[in-house]
Amino acid sequence: MSEAVAAGGVYVHVPFCRHACRYCDFHFSTLLKRIPDVVSAMVREAELRLPQGLPAATLYWGGGTPSVLPEAELVRLNQAVRAPLALAEGAECTLEVNPEDVTDRSLALWRAQGFNRLSVGVQSFRDERLDWMGRPHRGRDAEDAVRRAQDAGFSNLSLDLIYGLPGSGLGEWQEQVGRALDLGTPHLSAYALTVEPRTALSHDVAKGTAAAPSDDRAAEDFRWLRAELQRQAWDAYEISNYAKPGFRAQHNSAYWKGSPYVGIGPGAHSFDGRRTRRANVRSNPGYQKALAAPVPAEWFELEVLSDQEWFHEQVLTQLRRQEGLSRAEAQGRDLDGAWSSWIRQGMLLADDQGWRLEGEGWLWADAVAADAFGLKV
Repeated sequence: MSEAVAAGGVYVHVPFCRHACRYCDFHFSTLLKRIPDVVSAMVREAELRLPQGLPAATLYWGGGTPSVLPEAELVRLNQAVRAPLALAEGAECTLEVNPEDVTDRSLALWRAQGFNRLSVGVQSFRDERLDWMGRPHRGRDAEDAVRRAQDAGFSNLSLDLIYGLPGSGLGEWQEQVGRALDLGTPHLSAYALTVEPRTALSHDVAKGTAAAPSDDRAAEDFRWLRAELQRQAWDAYEISNYAKPGFRAQHNSAYWKGSPYVGIGPGAHSFDGRRTRRANVRSNPGYQKALAAPVPAEWFELEVLSDQEWFHEQVLTQLRRQEGLSRAEAQGRDLDGAWSSWIRQGMLLADDQGWRLEGEGWLWADAVAADAFGLKV
């Protein structure tokens, strides 16, 4: 069952959280007593799928909340994943953490286990917003967590923030970003609040007990953030991601470029860099049971992309990048014609290299992509 991954990345999905955020639709469970059993299944998947000497450019632990793992379980899983890998020297190794899990002891453990980059789930520095989201930490906890991490030697830190919150104004967003920048971290991921199906927020909006986020409110926050960070010489390298020079997220950048990667854990995805995608079952008990069998039952589904599906994915992901979509990736399709209106309006720049979103075009990335989907070679 091993797979060849040429200089790609490895993703570890830890499907546990202490609390359920009302907006989140990622795969996770709050039944923390199941952690040892699920980690055992993940260790077995790593043994089955990661051959000795497998080259990997990056390692990323996401979730869920990887920082909820007890020390022994984190070490056990980390050793199983890293043992077969031929990680490049100085490879980016990221761990997603929540502020309430950041202590001097946990930071020392994470560094000892080889993590050199932390992605901190701040979301907001305002306590009333955190309460509304269902986040357990306080704004001061987030600031303290970042400073502790910096003192412990983590210089490569990313903060997550959410904008476009119901009832908010631009001034609130400017304050939030200002507090993040004051901490001196080199990377920021900023996401518009969206109402995802089967979430607590979706249920509340449908019942009328919560206001739906406003597209206009989110657009105002997005415009200001992009302009402000570019003014401060940050690299607005992807529609939701901003970095100081030299601090782009290498692992996520590889996703957007279509590089291969292996995903370990329930709900994790993998890609062979060509046309085959693999999705692990989004069920902790189902995943655990399948991998506990002497001969593991299938715990995943495979999807082979058609030429058209592959093209659609390239358009969707590449347009989100600062570099845009290259003409080589368009494979002869008449995108100049399909996108003529966007080009005339100055929302899309077309040149000999390809197509890149400009100005207001960043707010219409999905609509621009959709106009290309009817094209065939």
